Amino acid sequence: MNAMSEWSTDNATETTAASLLLGSIVAEVGGGATTAQRRAFFRAVGARIAGAHPVGDAQDIAALATSINRLWREHDCGEVRFELAEDGLLITHTGFARRLAPILGGATEKTLRPLLEGAYDAWLHTLGSGADLTTRTLWWSDTEARLKHGR
Repeated sequence: MNAMSEWSTDNATETTAASLLLGSIVAEVGGGATTAQRRAFFRAVGARIAGAHPVGDAQDIAALATSINRLWREHDCGEVRFELAEDGLLITHTGFARRLAPILGGATEKTLRPLLEGAYDAWLHTLGSGADLTTRTLWWSDTEARLKHGR
């Protein structure tokens, strides 16, 4: 019998493996990167998520929300609502941290804020948003993130 067959995998699930991996990656980035490097890294991760899950040719904010919420719901990552504002697009994301906060601990906000900013920024730019517009967080809580895409 080789060593590999002696290891029990009864308790090893995709969820626990992903939790172990994600928690370790976030801790490593947080421990070795500057604040600017960490933000840039997680914004890039968000942009990568958006790139891997295109929103198609959503013609209005309802279609955009439907497309993005399909992804978020499939992965139990909450949902988004969009509202038009005079000077941009308001983005309210709820429920994202619920499943990830136990894994990320004290790094939840530092990880998810830039990740969401990067994802929404990438999606909106693929739909034709101007290069001078960007997505930033206006408000953050354990249950809701309020972002804005604009100047």
